[in-house]
Amino acid sequence: MKYTNSLSGLTVQLDPLNDEERSFFQLAYREFKKNVPWLAFDELVFGTRCPLFSRSRSYPDVLEHPLFLALKDMSIQLGVQQGLIARPGSRKGAAVAERRKKARRRQAAR
Repeated sequence: MKYTNSLSGLTVQLDPLNDEERSFFQLAYREFKKNVPWLAFDELVFGTRCPLFSRSRSYPDVLEHPLFLALKDMSIQLGVQQGLIARPGSRKGAAVAERRKKARRRQAAR
């Protein structure tokens, strides 16, 4: 089993997931396909119900886990679809990045 996003080019192999993680991925994927509001999706997938966040996992373990990589990609994709995150290569995204860069330069010059 794998997760593939043709828009971002990301492919994540989900075979290492245990039954609980696989079931959670399927729940998240259904919600993603329904195009639920971005923040509601993030509350679901990065909240207390997510099986990734257990005491047995370290921060690096979570960041590199296949389930996290797939959930993060779905979250970003929803944000893009709903107009809350600029599309890659868009003028809006470039303009926002340039404004942030200028703001950081001004702050560093203080």
